[in-house]
Amino acid sequence: MLIFQHPMYRNFKRFREIIRVFNKYGFALHRLVFFERWTFPPISKQILTNPPQLNLRMALEELGTTFIKIGQILSTRIDLLSEDYCRELKKLQDDTTPVPFEEIREVVELELKAKIEELFLEFDPIPIASASIAQVHRAVLKSGEKVAVKVQKPNIEKKVNADLEILSYVAGFSDRLKIFSENISFSELVAEFRKNLTREIDFLYESVNAMKFRENFKAQEGIYIPQVFPRYSTRKVLIMELIEGVRLTRIHDCHIQGLDCQLLAERGALAVLKMIFEDGFFHADPHPGNIMVKEPNGELVFLDFGIVGAIDSETRGSIVKILLAALEKDASRVVSYIEEDILTVPIKSPVGLRLDLNEVLERYITADLKEMNLNNLVTDFFYILRKHNLRFPAHFASILRALVVAEGTGMMLNPHFTIAPYLEKTLRKLFARAMDYENVSKKAFHYLFDWKKLIEEFPGKGHEILTKLSSGRFNIKFENKELEEIGKKIDSISNRVSLSIILAAFLIGSSLIYTNYQYLKSLSILGILGYIIAAFLGIMLIFEMLRHR
Repeated sequence: MLIFQHPMYRNFKRFREIIRVFNKYGFALHRLVFFERWTFPPISKQILTNPPQLNLRMALEELGTTFIKIGQILSTRIDLLSEDYCRELKKLQDDTTPVPFEEIREVVELELKAKIEELFLEFDPIPIASASIAQVHRAVLKSGEKVAVKVQKPNIEKKVNADLEILSYVAGFSDRLKIFSENISFSELVAEFRKNLTREIDFLYESVNAMKFRENFKAQEGIYIPQVFPRYSTRKVLIMELIEGVRLTRIHDCHIQGLDCQLLAERGALAVLKMIFEDGFFHADPHPGNIMVKEPNGELVFLDFGIVGAIDSETRGSIVKILLAALEKDASRVVSYIEEDILTVPIKSPVGLRLDLNEVLERYITADLKEMNLNNLVTDFFYILRKHNLRFPAHFASILRALVVAEGTGMMLNPHFTIAPYLEKTLRKLFARAMDYENVSKKAFHYLFDWKKLIEEFPGKGHEILTKLSSGRFNIKFENKELEEIGKKIDSISNRVSLSIILAAFLIGSSLIYTNYQYLKSLSILGILGYIIAAFLGIMLIFEMLRHR
């Protein structure tokens, strides 16, 4: 039966657990679904006195891997959540208890199709790190290279997919009921979560990303990307060069001799700027936990390439224009550029947006960019966009967030560090490069090629149009999306009316039969059957109304 294939039937226990946990922390998700009669324990007084962002973090932590990862993704979406929510969700801990080595051995041998002893000279059974999705072990290949072996924990993929199925169902239902703001599609958010989580649990995707970063930075002084061993890497096992060094989160505890923190901060910032504006392929979360200092040469090593961002040259050009206009405090140009190139919905009040942006730019952008705090500027910028109900592609928020995180990482190394001077220098260099003879001539060639095609085709196309006009065979196709929507609504209303009339007929007919012939068993059964059919039609009508509300 189809009902047994429904995601809510397959994952009913997990679905109820999710509803219970969110209800426990004050988020009444049971109102999103049809299980209003479920009874849940009352919310404790402590939970009621907590800030909602703290309750959300605790709920996500209790629900495990999928929801911790979703919380971490949401912490980067400063375009959707306020600063206090993003700050709280950044505290989500991904460290978990490691699984027994025998289970890890089974995964490695199944994926690599050989015994561990046949592949490695050494394989440390005690992990050096354990997160919710995978754990990492030291090992030595038969060829002698020291490696870090990242192994996916058993059944993680199955658990993540089950949670995503549930979220997709709830998202579709909430969007139909318009529970969230009309500018926010829960289904689109869940689709983004699915994309990111699917990539995180596919280590082949991470290995390709790492190899691409290594290629991009092979000539960059002071930056190092670990080597990947693709021969030994699969969807659930990733083998990379083992880096001997210190994570930036512990850099001040280690007292490395001759360490220049200002130089490290500069190198990190310039690396992130190169990723975004030159390569168009960037690390989406360059926080201190994902960066190491390699010993003994002090190179910065980027790690964890599961979530990355990619932007094309045209989008990079648009972002360069917007940021340059912002650094020059030109609010009018900022509004014009984001409306033309970035926003996915029209601006309702351009004047109000321009005035709000001008106030923010005047407050934060100083004559000396070394005094500018990018984090505060970006936070207020997104607050203004939320205030005006504006939406734009997620990659734009990812880029600004990567810049903010890079500045925060630099400030951890040097409290007086700011990324703004390096950002301005990079932007002006890119703008000058775009205006040099080679690039301008290349663009001019493309424009001439397009015009050449137009000039060649114009006489033939023009003659064809005139011929059709003179013979009365010229047709204009008119398409109005709003009329189509009105037609769909009329069809939906007419279906409901028809269903209501049939329902009323069954109710009236069944009532007449049952009241007049209740002593005749055969006819009274017919009346009861009518009531059952009427109840079924009534449920169908309610579902139809909720689905198209």
